Amino acid sequence: MLDAQGFFVETGSDASPGAVEAAVQEARFEGGNLSVAIVASEPAGGATVFAESTLDEMGGVGTVFAVGPETVGWASEGDIYTREQLDEATDVSLDGGSDTEVVELFVATLIDQPVGGAEPGGGGGLPWGWILLFVLMAGGAFLFWRANQSSKRSKASAFESARGEVKKRLDDVANDIIDLEDDVAGSSLAAVPVLYESATAAYSKALKDYERAESPAQLMTTAEELDQAIWQLDSVEALLDGRPAPPRPVKPKPQTPPPQAPSRPSSSGGPSVTTPPRVPDTTYRRPNRRSSSNTTAVLTGILVGAMGSSRRSSGGVFGRSSGGRSGSSRRTRSSSSTRMRGGGRRRR
Repeated sequence: MLDAQGFFVETGSDASPGAVEAAVQEARFEGGNLSVAIVASEPAGGATVFAESTLDEMGGVGTVFAVGPETVGWASEGDIYTREQLDEATDVSLDGGSDTEVVELFVATLIDQPVGGAEPGGGGGLPWGWILLFVLMAGGAFLFWRANQSSKRSKASAFESARGEVKKRLDDVANDIIDLEDDVAGSSLAAVPVLYESATAAYSKALKDYERAESPAQLMTTAEELDQAIWQLDSVEALLDGRPAPPRPVKPKPQTPPPQAPSRPSSSGGPSVTTPPRVPDTTYRRPNRRSSSNTTAVLTGILVGAMGSSRRSSGGVFGRSSGGRSGSSRRTRSSSSTRMRGGGRRRR
């Protein structure tokens, strides 16, 4: 059952199967191959031993997180997570008051996103960094309303410029998905197709949200989804090349960047969600070292800067010359991986 659906909740545990399933789905959407097992009685040797033996029974590839009444533990091999990420998530999960909370805290910290009622790192309350960003945008919008018609036109121009930049990056990601298709099909690493499918799903969602975006906040959501897809494609390439996955994209802190000139918006429309067509190369292609496209950070600068000032200097937005996709030569793939494990005693 665990291998088929990604989670198992033994009768007698206080965990909610629906909440556990939702947490596993969140983790897998982010690109990992996580499975969760919750048992009602403490397994012999503790949860870490149980997680490792379960991973062996599932073929030895992926990550298993096990929760017992007294201990939690994990075992991982051939997945995208580092030991530091898994240890940090485990340490936070030890404070969970219920089996459900343990799982949600673990997954939220692992993917750095809220899951159920849990915040990353065990924190609660409101995401103040993002509230500050929207406060800045709202405050800028008020000042902008008090300004003249010229500043109104500047805001509209900045929004259209941001849409144009997102459209160009959507086209580039569509090309990258096509370029990686054959390499993914020929890989024996279980994590590679999982990441590739997650990237395709994130791209499809970003495209749909882009087509519906009518406000800066909606466009920022699209940019975050696009950064996620690019990071997952980066991780696919890294695993194919025998290297660890790059760091996850970091959400930018709200700040007003130096003035920049808005670029011309690209034509409307976009590639198909299920099978994106090849589009001409644009001014941005993912470089050799690609940990994130920073689409979100760039759009923050365009939108917040536009609401604070109508002045724009000349020059391009990204400052990168066009170029073909690197790494097109055949790769020497490494199928070797190192088993990792860890765990701890619950603090309740």
